[in-house]
Amino acid sequence: MKKIVLLTLLISMLSVFSAQANQGRPGPGFMPDTGDVEFDQFLMRVNTAAEVRVDTYITDLSTAFQVPAQRINRLIHKQRMAPADILLVLQWANMSGAPLKRILQRYKEFRPKGWQAVFASVEIYPGSRFFLILRQEMPTVIVRYVERWEKGSKKKKGSKRKGSKKKRGSKGKGSKRG
Repeated sequence: MKKIVLLTLLISMLSVFSAQANQGRPGPGFMPDTGDVEFDQFLMRVNTAAEVRVDTYITDLSTAFQVPAQRINRLIHKQRMAPADILLVLQWANMSGAPLKRILQRYKEFRPKGWQAVFASVEIYPGSRFFLILRQEMPTVIVRYVERWEKGSKKKKGSKRKGSKKKRGSKGKGSKRG
């Protein structure tokens, strides 16, 4: 009986530790939780693409944000930050002009609760002007990087370029709605 209780306790402790270790890291357990579902999906795709080619991702971030590749490498490998988390931290620092060190401190304090909590701690909310700019002004190299790795995906949606939307109300020549 004691062995069963001890084994159960050991298994539950291991699951707690693995859940804590996975928080904010890439993989199936990664969830940005920004408060914007579409943006969360984009960030999850960033993680997936970055896992395939970490060195390319580090170079892309370094180029896009003018941050030394060694610093980004340390964030990924030593501090175990998820690639999308690093992207958001760098984008936020770039847009706000705040020191990266201060943003990293805020990230470490609030990230276990999700990016929505990190942003809320400085009064940035989904739909706010800063949030929308943060989301829309992602570096082209990162957006292209994600799209490039998705090309083999079967889950393609229509292009968002002009002329790609179907016209509503028309079912072809000569058809009449009755």
